Amino acid sequence: MKFLKLYFLLIFLCFLDTSCVKYGEATQNCISVTGQIQKQGATTYQYGTHTMEDYALRSSMYDLDQFIIEPNVTIEGCFIKGYRNGAVEGGPDYLEVVSIEIQ
Repeated sequence: MKFLKLYFLLIFLCFLDTSCVKYGEATQNCISVTGQIQKQGATTYQYGTHTMEDYALRSSMYDLDQFIIEPNVTIEGCFIKGYRNGAVEGGPDYLEVVSIEIQ
């Protein structure tokens, strides 16, 4: 009986571990990009709210609309899991913006 309880506990922990890794979760792999933030229009890939250079952007910390008028902004963004190298419909890499600096 103890073996059966241990077995089910291990199975539960395995499922818990795999369910905690979410698709679309920001990773610790971050980069800096300098350019102008632009509002994203209609696209074939349909993710992100804004763009900069060859990246789609989103941010839960900043209202990116406030930075559209700035011609030269440096952002630090972390790659979002599952959205690298055109993995979704051939779209750009997807970044979660974690810091913004106006140049």
